[in-house]
Amino acid sequence: MSYVKTSRPLKISRANLQLFKECPRCFWLYKHKDIRRPQGYPYTLSIAVDQLLKAEFDQYREKGEMHPSLVGYKGLEKAKLFSDQLQLQKWRNNFEGLKYHDEGLDATLFGAVDDVLEFSDGSLAVIDYKSSGAKEISVYDDYRMQMDIYTYILEQLGLKTAKKGYFVFYQVQKNDGFRGRLPFRGEIREVDTDSSYVHDLFAQAVALARSDTPPKSHTDCEYCIWAGHHKEFEPEF
Repeated sequence: MSYVKTSRPLKISRANLQLFKECPRCFWLYKHKDIRRPQGYPYTLSIAVDQLLKAEFDQYREKGEMHPSLVGYKGLEKAKLFSDQLQLQKWRNNFEGLKYHDEGLDATLFGAVDDVLEFSDGSLAVIDYKSSGAKEISVYDDYRMQMDIYTYILEQLGLKTAKKGYFVFYQVQKNDGFRGRLPFRGEIREVDTDSSYVHDLFAQAVALARSDTPPKSHTDCEYCIWAGHHKEFEPEF
């Protein structure tokens, strides 16, 4: 296999790795040709909720208190919000993030977290905020993979993890009127994390990112299928 020569170390985000798993060809096109999947409308409301929650969680962190959404949740009686505010700000930053450089692969895996829980034994668990207007709350496979990747990075940094992740869902209540304010109901979903497969997946993504040869179209990828039906949009190699 041939490799792309570059003066910059290879960086793969958590979202890149999820794209690789979903469709290696779309991943290769993005890394080699900067050809991205069509972007939908930005989730500006979700982004606003995310910013408000970070600020609110930080207010409780400064007071040394747990956020009300997590108070009383089974298993979190001895947990607290991660107290290292400076470290958390780095992990939250899209350009810095929670990151790990693998010397053997000469590549960095990174992602930006929303928040982190710290347990009495020193173990950590990532919190991710989700806002939804759906009737039912669902923890999708890519949500679980997101937590698996964060757990893997924390472990590679030498940090102890609780092998769990927590989603703080804020679901729009559509039967409670509007009155100039959008009412939400908070709900916590705990997931067990499995970081055992992440290194192999990361290594495979790194190898493909450095390969000059694009993979074949993915038979289950709607974007590859669409491009195959519209030859004028097929990239030339």
